[in-house]
Amino acid sequence: MKKKFKLYHDDSLNVLKGMNSDSVDSIVTDPPYGYKFMGKNWDKALPSSEIWEECYRVLKPGGFAFIMSSPRIDVASRLGIMLENVGFKTDFTPIYWTYTSGFPKGYNMGQSAEKLLTTGSARRKDRDLGGLDRNRWGSEQGGPAQTGGQIELTREESKKLQNSYGGFQPKPAVELIMVVMKPIQEKNFVSQALKNNGGITRLLDCNIQNEGEDDRIMSNLIMSDEVLNEDSKFFQIDTWWYNKVNSLGDKLSQQFPFLLVKKPNKKEKEMGIESVEEKQGGVYAGNIQDNNNNSIGSNTNRKSRKTKNDHPTVKPIQLMSYLVTLGSSENEIILDPFMGSGSTGIACVLNNRKFIGIDLEERYVKISEDRIRYFSENLFGVD
Repeated sequence: MKKKFKLYHDDSLNVLKGMNSDSVDSIVTDPPYGYKFMGKNWDKALPSSEIWEECYRVLKPGGFAFIMSSPRIDVASRLGIMLENVGFKTDFTPIYWTYTSGFPKGYNMGQSAEKLLTTGSARRKDRDLGGLDRNRWGSEQGGPAQTGGQIELTREESKKLQNSYGGFQPKPAVELIMVVMKPIQEKNFVSQALKNNGGITRLLDCNIQNEGEDDRIMSNLIMSDEVLNEDSKFFQIDTWWYNKVNSLGDKLSQQFPFLLVKKPNKKEKEMGIESVEEKQGGVYAGNIQDNNNNSIGSNTNRKSRKTKNDHPTVKPIQLMSYLVTLGSSENEIILDPFMGSGSTGIACVLNNRKFIGIDLEERYVKISEDRIRYFSENLFGVD
């Protein structure tokens, strides 16, 4: 079988500059989100506009890019504007991927205040209360008094913070997949599609099979299969939706034709990996820190473990397969300039696409090559 993937251990900008213009059919990628997720340096900033300019250049006219993003306004808005400024058409609805496995990152203010009291400290620096601006705590508003840039805290003031969190950081349950397109060059979409398959998404290749009825076109919401599992916490909050929890899935599916994806389990993440040793990674455990290494919360219910695939944001192969199928036909070229552990590449070989992947981290490139090669030689699904 002829090899259909090429991987680069390099900066994306260097590789992209060496590629021909109008040479890629689609881009499917999960780039850095720009807030140093789980302390990873590679996630500390959004990709530069130079990289997106090169992505735009190498994409064929009418080619679509599916770019994952945090739903945070500061991140998503900057990324969207950047993509528009380099020339992409951004007037398409994004796809929303929802799941149940995210964990809260907020800082419990009540616990923090109680800790100050139980340790016997009369005063603590502002950062000990989650890095809040102490000017918001002036005693004239009934908050803790300030002395010399520090905070004095009483038991009554501590009680006021019970059930509160710093800022607004609910449990994450959704990620955005931005859908953008390099403008067509022909007079209309039909002409562009006839010329190079550009300007189109293959919605019917991702349709929802509906027993006894016609298949339906997917909606812009993709759900993890565990979201509709009646044992999940999503179902337990039934008063938000319907009183009868067992009917929730049926009622939702009657209204929206959902695509369902399976979250990647350990087997899917590590299958085929031989080039790297296990290391501590996977799910984060313990204190969560901000970009200044200040503690901003904890995650006591999650445990870190040794794993060969220690990438913290491994995407499901099934999810990337949907995106690959939406934006391309068989034997076309898919680019992922932020390859991570290679899920996009696996989706390509499973769906008979050619793949170009780039990543700056040598370990991730080795993991990706092992995984993609394994699936290219063993074309079967994951249990």
